[in-house]
Amino acid sequence: MLDLVRCEFTKLKRRKITLMLIVLSCFFPLIVVMTTKNGMSGDLSTHYLKMRFDLSFTMTQGYGLVFLAPCLIGMLATILFFMERDNDTFKNIKTVPVTITKMILAKICVLFIYGTLFSLTSVSFTIFFSWILKVGIIYDLAYKLGFSIIFGLVITIASLPIVVIIVYFNKSYLVSTLLAFFYSILNWGIIGLFGTAKFLNLFPVICAMDWTSGKLVDHVIKDNLSKEAYIMFPSDLYAFLVLGVTLFLSLMLMIRFYKKWTR
Repeated sequence: MLDLVRCEFTKLKRRKITLMLIVLSCFFPLIVVMTTKNGMSGDLSTHYLKMRFDLSFTMTQGYGLVFLAPCLIGMLATILFFMERDNDTFKNIKTVPVTITKMILAKICVLFIYGTLFSLTSVSFTIFFSWILKVGIIYDLAYKLGFSIIFGLVITIASLPIVVIIVYFNKSYLVSTLLAFFYSILNWGIIGLFGTAKFLNLFPVICAMDWTSGKLVDHVIKDNLSKEAYIMFPSDLYAFLVLGVTLFLSLMLMIRFYKKWTR
């Protein structure tokens, strides 16, 4: 399995994906921190300065990663799943004692690694720019960095349905990338239409965002958190059930659709 994962990483290395990951994880945090800095008042109290840092951190997580991560996962999946098709290597794969299931699992492992690295580097750049630009007081770093790893894993699971759609339609790179962007926009559109309705947590991305927000709430300044926000936080059992079902069904469907390509 490790050899398969290494092979999948080699595919992405040829496409300069790592460079794109670094640029994406650097660019958005810089915009967020600069926006936070422009909105600062002359208040120099510790409470206020911690709140400004929390604003940068939560905006990076809530707006940057929730929107950009599904797009990134979709783009990575397009490359990983379409290379065998485009290079017509399915016949060669059949001669090697590697099952389709193992191939799919190796690709998913790579998606999880990149999703986690994207989350971790985004938060790291948020901390770095906050320090360089003197935006608020940086605190509780261990928790926030650890939280970013958990968030990366969770948002990757929530992004798997778009991978299933990409594999199912089996279209061009452009169409698949547009599908990934549409999936991200759709989630924000649903939130905009229905607000704090509880059924929204049936959607994996929204469930991931609300569950992680509920875990984060005790580690940030809560001055601007409305009472309605607490209604949206799902329980651990509910979140694990939604995300667990999403992971299981996504894997089963990907294996089924991918097997059709090799026939």
